[in-house]
Amino acid sequence: MVGHGIDSILFKFRPGETVLVEYSSVSSPELLLYLMCRRCMEKGLPILIDDISDTFAEYVARLDLMSLNTDDLLSVPVIKIGGNRGVGNVIGRVEVDKYSLDFKYYGKIYEKVIPKEVICNPVLGIYKLFVALERQEVIRLVRNISTFVGKKSRFALYFMNRDVMEKKVPELLDLLEETASTVLQWNADKGKYRLRVLKAANDGILGSNISLRFRDIAGM
Repeated sequence: MVGHGIDSILFKFRPGETVLVEYSSVSSPELLLYLMCRRCMEKGLPILIDDISDTFAEYVARLDLMSLNTDDLLSVPVIKIGGNRGVGNVIGRVEVDKYSLDFKYYGKIYEKVIPKEVICNPVLGIYKLFVALERQEVIRLVRNISTFVGKKSRFALYFMNRDVMEKKVPELLDLLEETASTVLQWNADKGKYRLRVLKAANDGILGSNISLRFRDIAGM
């Protein structure tokens, strides 16, 4: 049932979409990543994770503490952007200095590793760059993200800590919501996790709302 619930949203994204996944600091976004990756693997949809500043390692550590099996997740190809923890199947690295992120070099790695099929491309921890980079580089980063909208080789899911963004760079969250083709919101409340579709390129999922418990995810 859980798989079918998430399927009604996950597999309705269109090639070329940029999906913003907003989550709160206490909503355990690693569970959503875990669920999405499990469903993609079961459906045979290729996955590529962009791991910014060791966020993937943080997700895996918390999933392990929840006693969830992360073996399949650790086999997923990963492009590391900054950070130094080699967790997962790392197939390329992009360095980040205090001023910029080299998108041209990222593009070269991406083009080398993508399969012919459309891929699901979760991007983890990008909000850390928005907080750390100089304002000019932040604007350039948003502009670069916008150029990926319509890139038919993938649909990308940018996991964004809404609490951090609202506190540190609130104006950017509005800009990113406008730039994204679809906006999701992931929350936890009273023992339940909820995924809502606030904006959608596919009108068929606009307003969709699924609810699940931890045992549902763990029992997949």
